[in-house]
Amino acid sequence: MKKHVLTSLLLGTVLSTAYSQKVEWNTPGAGNPFIPGYFADPTVKKFGDTYYVYATTDGSGAGFGPSQVWCSKDFVNWTIMPMNWPDSHWIWAPDVMQHTDGTYRMFYCQPCNVYEGVADTPRGPWKNVLGESEAVLVPDRFVKNAITLDGQTFVDDDGSVYLYWGTWGIYKGFGCGAGKMTSDMKGFVETKLIPNTEVKDFFEAPFVMKRNGIYYFMYSSDSCHDSTYHVQYATSTVGPLGPYTYRGTILKTSADGTVHGPGHHSILQEGDNYYIVYHRHDNPHSNRGFHRQVCIDKLKFNADGSIAPIEGTHSGVGAFAKSVLKSKNLAYRKPVKASSYYDANFVPEYAVDDNNGTLWRPKTMGQEWIEIDLQKVENIRTVWTQFEYGTSYYQYVIETSVDGKKWDVFADKRSNYLAGSPMVDFGDVKARYVRLTTTGTQKNGFAGALWNIKVFGEFETASPQLWMGLSGLDWNGTEWRNDGGMLGGVFQLKSGQVSRKRIDGQEAIVLAPGTCLEFMSPVVNPKEEHTTTVWVYENNRWVSQSADKYVQRGKVVIQSQDKELTLTNFRYYNWKQEEAEKAYDAIVGLVRVEASDKMKRGLLVSLDADDFAVGDTVGYIPNKGVVEGYFETQKAPVIVEEQQGKKAFRFEGEQFFRSSFTLPATLRDNAPYTLEVWVLNPEMAENECVVDFTSSHDEMEKIMLVNGTEPRCGMLNHYGWYEDVGYKEAKSLEGKWQHIYVVFDGRIEKVYINGQLISSKDIQLLIKPIQFVTLGQNAEGNWPFSGYLHALKIWDEALPLKDK
Repeated sequence: MKKHVLTSLLLGTVLSTAYSQKVEWNTPGAGNPFIPGYFADPTVKKFGDTYYVYATTDGSGAGFGPSQVWCSKDFVNWTIMPMNWPDSHWIWAPDVMQHTDGTYRMFYCQPCNVYEGVADTPRGPWKNVLGESEAVLVPDRFVKNAITLDGQTFVDDDGSVYLYWGTWGIYKGFGCGAGKMTSDMKGFVETKLIPNTEVKDFFEAPFVMKRNGIYYFMYSSDSCHDSTYHVQYATSTVGPLGPYTYRGTILKTSADGTVHGPGHHSILQEGDNYYIVYHRHDNPHSNRGFHRQVCIDKLKFNADGSIAPIEGTHSGVGAFAKSVLKSKNLAYRKPVKASSYYDANFVPEYAVDDNNGTLWRPKTMGQEWIEIDLQKVENIRTVWTQFEYGTSYYQYVIETSVDGKKWDVFADKRSNYLAGSPMVDFGDVKARYVRLTTTGTQKNGFAGALWNIKVFGEFETASPQLWMGLSGLDWNGTEWRNDGGMLGGVFQLKSGQVSRKRIDGQEAIVLAPGTCLEFMSPVVNPKEEHTTTVWVYENNRWVSQSADKYVQRGKVVIQSQDKELTLTNFRYYNWKQEEAEKAYDAIVGLVRVEASDKMKRGLLVSLDADDFAVGDTVGYIPNKGVVEGYFETQKAPVIVEEQQGKKAFRFEGEQFFRSSFTLPATLRDNAPYTLEVWVLNPEMAENECVVDFTSSHDEMEKIMLVNGTEPRCGMLNHYGWYEDVGYKEAKSLEGKWQHIYVVFDGRIEKVYINGQLISSKDIQLLIKPIQFVTLGQNAEGNWPFSGYLHALKIWDEALPLKDK
């Protein structure tokens, strides 16, 4: 701990000096990124007095969602809000605009189609404008030689709407697809190809704007995975469909590399000023560039209308309106300590620096804590916590103390199942110390990492959120728990009797006559803007109605009077919903997702040829790990032979085994694991699968040990790309025993062969429920293994090689 305290003091001195000179990526208070989390392909819009950022949910390996939007009144304090649509596998590059008929239109893509949604509010609820949820507006190659992706709209001065799309437009004769839309925006009046001879090196992400009679066609070039990604532009004075003349580069990787791979942008106009909103890679840079963050900088126009090249900054642009906050952040740059930190790139000080580009990451996936010393006793009424992934929920407890010895619970979210950013907790205490302990997560392999934790002396209620969200599932026999609402807490049973019952497909609570439930919170106020609804069972059907009659100052009181009251889906928002949003809540119930299973089992799978005699014909191999079951041949048995002093199962490319058991949920999502295998391969093919621990086949859903010469993925395959592991010296291993050891701690995956580290990468896995394990080929029946297997083990925990 003394060493850590010294490190903290030194870091504070360094950051203080840096702040007085130049805003670096880790300078406290830096304004870029302006959103906490991993998001990409941003479209920024202002509707009314609210700013919205629609973006690809990143950090998941392939932009798998869920659908969300960030909103802010001041452009500094942002809140994530979930959206109902799209509900597809991929949700890439959303763009939203308001049509002349008052509706809002969302365009998003998945490879390689563009879809259009319609809603009455910028937040939804959305539905596909063409009917079916995945009805396609722009299919691939709708315009010849334009690969369909990244749909973006432009509205000309006469109200005409144009849509642009495209990716990989670098090939000869290719470019960007474009079209003028029909008045109902369900089709096109005309379409054309904007060729890459006009928009040089066009790769993807078109964006068109108009200023002083000039049409600006902006786009991104080169690879979004690395430092080559950059923004270029062309101009036209003829019209939005061109022809265009190439003008040059606007934004590229900074000289020091900390603004890395900037691109896929949109433009925000504030008065006469224009701002470019774009994504860049995180610092330190993650593998493959799929942990992108959203930034903003001011565009500069020359007198002739050309755009001056700019260098992306870490300072950003600050607020565009009066702050929504009433009090200062008491935790800013205060002394802090933690149970652990991953390495020098993720120190605890980064959680109190009000910088969305720095992260405190604990060393493990278990319970970890961070403690802030406010340096004097302060009034504490609000704590904001911005976890690493705002689209997944975290479970935690916040405690406060006057002396650092005796602790009191400020907020108990150990059963929380609501995702959000910021997570907002209210109380009213006087304390000097604040401690947050993460106790659980929605997904395995997600540490309780923090962008920021902020402490306020006033009730900071500006974030539009679901304060209360309760269904019948939240009744635990003695109290009604608000685990699906931001306020947390419980309805206490003050009198009478409550039971839980399933009625017409809904889990509900039934209040006996004369029953009273009471929920206490200092921020509940019927005079403040809010929306409340509850489903009540009346006349043999569920009816959604306002719950305002239950709301009082500082509490919510539900009473059943002289007859039974049956209800579920109680919602309390601290903002005013539109009628379309109320109508959606009236038919869609609250969803509860169970927390990840973190109860590690240890050695899950273990098999060893030493358990058999040389010459044995084996069609059945018992699992000696903690998971009960066996491996059984699906085609032919294997023979046990002795090779170079080790007994081994001989596979000849025809035999494969399948397990009788499934693997536990402790291996799902991004869970840590360790894999140890002894193999001998007399003659390696390009890809040979020794063992496939997963039964799914989508990107990043594999843990497959391979033994082949393929330089990219010949040793370990996740069905990724950059995440897979090959070994260019693989041929040198032929005819020799290989001790292969793989350890993944939820961030870094290391692969060793015979004690030599051949790969170390930060990755993120997306492992789905595992139905069976396959030996001798992959789950799809490909890549047969011809060689010898001596032993195989897998653990559901990270065990460094030196600890084995």
